[in-house]
Amino acid sequence: MRQGEQGFGGIGLLFAFAGGALLGGVAAVLLAPRSGAETRKLLAGKFDDSREMAARVPQAIGEASAAAKDAFSAALNGGA
Repeated sequence: MRQGEQGFGGIGLLFAFAGGALLGGVAAVLLAPRSGAETRKLLAGKFDDSREMAARVPQAIGEASAAAKDAFSAALNGGA
């Protein structure tokens, strides 16, 4: 790439894909042939699922961090 040109890197491409998927999902929910009450119930359920999943993220990050530290320490101490 020439100096000054910028393209999508791996993380940029990932965000673009995730953003497109999110927008497509929102459009599908809003344009689906359902009543307003059904759509609100569906969205509330999805929101609750997302909130529960987000609540588990800090614990998962902590566990992954501890495992990475242990693996790094083992590698430094001669374990492969």
